[in-house]
Amino acid sequence: MSPEPFTLPKSVLIVDDDQNLRRSLSLMLRRAGYLAAACGQACEALQQLQSGSYNLIIMDITSPENRLTLLPAILCMYPHLSVLVFTALWSPETALEIGRLGVQAHLEKPVTPGQLLDCVEVILAKQA
Repeated sequence: MSPEPFTLPKSVLIVDDDQNLRRSLSLMLRRAGYLAAACGQACEALQQLQSGSYNLIIMDITSPENRLTLLPAILCMYPHLSVLVFTALWSPETALEIGRLGVQAHLEKPVTPGQLLDCVEVILAKQA
């Protein structure tokens, strides 16, 4: 019987200005077997992306800086990177805006752990 092939855990970067939410999401993802890093600002996220290798970025797009600056920059500079966005202020305009940018998935806050993990699993399975 041959041994199972070794696969590295998938790596996720969380970008949200709410420190408690970042901690909760990081812990939840780690418990589910993912590598998780988190930051609170767009400039930190770009630094993390330059210095690390991520399979997915989960970001809150409520902040105009994230929605108008960070999200387009990530999609342009890292076209291979999957992006999951969430916001408490969902609107048809927001849906059109992120759709035009090519975002893979979105969730509306509040997000349950099950919803988030299911969405992450689906997105990362498409990369395999």
